[in-house]
Amino acid sequence: MKTVKITNLGCAKNLVDAEIMAGLLQESGFVITDDEQRADVIIINTCGFISAAREESVAEILRLAGYKKTGSLKSLVVTGCLAQRYSGDILEELPEVDGLIGTGEIPRIVEVVKKCLEGVRASQVNIPSFIYNHEMPRVLLTPRHSAYIKVAEGCSNRCAYCAIPAIRGEYRSRPMESLVNEAESLAEAGVKEINLIAQDTTRYGFDIYGGFKLDELLLKLSEVNGISWIRLLYAYPSHFTDGLIEAISG
Repeated sequence: MKTVKITNLGCAKNLVDAEIMAGLLQESGFVITDDEQRADVIIINTCGFISAAREESVAEILRLAGYKKTGSLKSLVVTGCLAQRYSGDILEELPEVDGLIGTGEIPRIVEVVKKCLEGVRASQVNIPSFIYNHEMPRVLLTPRHSAYIKVAEGCSNRCAYCAIPAIRGEYRSRPMESLVNEAESLAEAGVKEINLIAQDTTRYGFDIYGGFKLDELLLKLSEVNGISWIRLLYAYPSHFTDGLIEAISG
């Protein structure tokens, strides 16, 4: 049985992606470990938003690649925003990297890891369109009482200073039923606090329901047995509706 260490950099949205990858790998027979020294595969889920984050990601890639000489490491796989944004540069300039997965190819993590272990340098980076659902396996990497739920992926604001639409794709909300089902499953597993995240949380629902629906989602989630706290992250004030204020105050 091969062991996999996942090193996550960047934001909470990246952390959810790492948890989904861990779930897919564990379901396929891999063992998730925290031991870098003994891991057969190390996955670095990178951030590539600002220069400091890019530098941190590259430094971590080079550091962890050292375990090919001093540890059990056989394959080093880079995922996340840096992989999506600079895949060509990584393949050309970092021979230490054995595999690449963009932000939209998370379901292919098992396939890529297996290819890398067979000695094939694998790369899967395409236009992002993926978003996970409540049926996908997930290994929480947070304290057991708290978890993040990604209500949407990508961004369509197209701010001049921001590369997120290019890295994560257009804004795409998850169906409300899927989010409620996920919250129920987390509650059954002992989670008491859920943190709702997206690049623009208050825009939730506009693309699939034709209006801002975060208030309706909050009301449904507040009815889930076992959940004591609901927190919102990345809430743009431009989409803060009267209904959302009432839902929070109620």
